[in-house]
Amino acid sequence: MRVLRGRWTAVAFAFATMLAAPGAALAEESQTAIRGNGWQFSFTPYAWATSVNGSATVHGHKVDINESFIDILEKSDSLLAWMSYFEARKGPFALFTDVVWEDLGFPGHAHDDFDRSGSFRPAKLPNVVVSADANLSLKANAQADYQSLIVQSGAAYEVAKWSSGQSRTALDVLAGARYWNQNFDVDAHLQGNLKVKLAADVTVDPRDILRRVLAAHGFKLNRRGAKLLQSTITAEHVIDIEVQKALAFDRSGDIDWWDPFVGFRVRHQMGATKELSLEGDVGGFGAGSQFSWQVVAAYGFDSTICGTPYHGVIGYRALSVDFSEDSRYGKNILDFVQHGPIMGVSFRW
Repeated sequence: MRVLRGRWTAVAFAFATMLAAPGAALAEESQTAIRGNGWQFSFTPYAWATSVNGSATVHGHKVDINESFIDILEKSDSLLAWMSYFEARKGPFALFTDVVWEDLGFPGHAHDDFDRSGSFRPAKLPNVVVSADANLSLKANAQADYQSLIVQSGAAYEVAKWSSGQSRTALDVLAGARYWNQNFDVDAHLQGNLKVKLAADVTVDPRDILRRVLAAHGFKLNRRGAKLLQSTITAEHVIDIEVQKALAFDRSGDIDWWDPFVGFRVRHQMGATKELSLEGDVGGFGAGSQFSWQVVAAYGFDSTICGTPYHGVIGYRALSVDFSEDSRYGKNILDFVQHGPIMGVSFRW
């Protein structure tokens, strides 16, 4: 309980001090700032309560992950993160960079199925051939340690705007690149069955048997002996072994790639102190990942804490990726979506 209470305290502290929201959508400039002709800057550290849904395959071993932020918080051995966003805007043009680094641990479900077979001839038994067919079927409760660095940089340009009274709406187009560096460590407590089917083929020559019987009674088999056919005897045996509480682990190592992306952003200013924003982009297109997408919706407002004014943001963010590569020890596949609420404060100058 002490550990869990400490984690909740850390999260509360993170939300209170690392506030903000990701992406260009969350660094909205006020209407007064936009009217200026000079450069306007904003810096936004932020907190993202991330849930994860999907799967990760490390060297051919797949782990299904469907965990909420609360599940990750309660079951994780580590919960570290840093997120920040910077934007420089001059009139309709803006440059931005978003950084997400996280070190998470969360449970998952792993499953593997192996088929192996082989045959051999023991050196001391020249007339015996033994073959073995083995099937190992495993299901596991896995603990995945996930380290991720995502850096998104690009440019935005305002292509349309319209206003009515104190309300103002603008449409931006976005383009840039997103760098991913992912690392998965998977520990699995295994349960399953190992079935081994052993088959022995013994080749018997009846003339050898008859020769031994006659020799025991002082007789010898005539070299012309009867033409007796060889025969083969097959014996089979199945071994079923239950596998429990074994521990296996695998490490993906650093997996990194670049994704181009394009998107849009809608900014709606409601008076001088409130705004709504919606941002979406798609990327990958086979250049890095097969496909990736992101959606961010946010509400921004001006307020004060202990007499100190600040610009706060709350909203929701979803980021998805579908990536695969062949490695020396099997495929690495990342196919999941991270999503959850966001909140934060922007510093502007």
